[in-house]
Amino acid sequence: MKKKPLSHMDDEIDLIAVSKIIWSGKIKIILITIFSYLIALGYSTQISSNYLTSLTITKSHNSEFNKLNSLINEIKSNGDYQKNELNEEILYKFINELKDYEEFLLILKNKKIDSEKLFSENQRKELYKYVNSLKIVEPKIDETRKSTTGFKLDFTWKDPDEAKNILQDTLNLVLNNLEKSIYENLEQSLKLEKESKINKDRKRIDFLKEQSSIARELNIKNNTLNFNTMVSNYNQTENFNTMVSSYYQTENFNTMVSNYYQTGYLAIDKEIDLIKKREYKNFKFLEQEINSLKKKKIQWVNYNIYLINTKSLKNTKSILIKSVLLGFILSILYVFISNIFKSHTHVRKN
Repeated sequence: MKKKPLSHMDDEIDLIAVSKIIWSGKIKIILITIFSYLIALGYSTQISSNYLTSLTITKSHNSEFNKLNSLINEIKSNGDYQKNELNEEILYKFINELKDYEEFLLILKNKKIDSEKLFSENQRKELYKYVNSLKIVEPKIDETRKSTTGFKLDFTWKDPDEAKNILQDTLNLVLNNLEKSIYENLEQSLKLEKESKINKDRKRIDFLKEQSSIARELNIKNNTLNFNTMVSNYNQTENFNTMVSSYYQTENFNTMVSNYYQTGYLAIDKEIDLIKKREYKNFKFLEQEINSLKKKKIQWVNYNIYLINTKSLKNTKSILIKSVLLGFILSILYVFISNIFKSHTHVRKN
């Protein structure tokens, strides 16, 4: 019969010895593991639990955007909304308004949440802490539609119900400020367009007065140029500037304009009178359209506060599992160290 190798015999002896040591110290191992579990359980109940509240905001598809877009084009806006779809442009304006965090911090102040800390001498540090609790996750780009999938708001707070209220109040305030900004820009654009038109008419009147004066000096009462009839007809409409800009490219345009007095002072004076009596009804109509739009409830961006997602950031289960494993390992080490210490003590006595 062949004998097993010595190293293999040593391994078997070691495994048996280890098993005996663990078995003999099983009570200690169980007690230490339970003690570690209880410590972890007490710790998990003491630490505060934060909750992550998430909400997705996408562009709106409200039909009122069509009317708003036509108004912007009609008053010849500066084109802020024309780079992409109007609803997508407004979504980005909404997010930019939210990113300054003014509305968010104002809601916290009004709710008196740690208001003393928030507006103390260490204000910057405290504001930075609260700002970090609300994060705006940039959207992914949908390559098929060439548009954004929407922004995601992640709000970390200790009370999920309070977090929902804070988020809702913040978004409402941002929407109010956004709406106010949109209408102010529209009204300002309309005002600038109207002032530009009035200024052009004033310059036109000054030019016509000079031409009328020349015509009177030369005693030219009636039309003597074929061009004058066309100019006079166009001048009574708001398309006069378009006509002038097209004729401006012609070589004889300057000559024709400089000789405008040959139209005759009667026609020129009538033209002056018509310009002075202009009521700018188109601008009044646009003002009425803006005021009408203000009275309507427009959904500037799309989100549903009732579809908000909330989850706890405190993982009690993970803490307890780790504590049990740690207690088990430490208890085994303790049993082995105790056994080694007892063995040395027994050898010394012998």
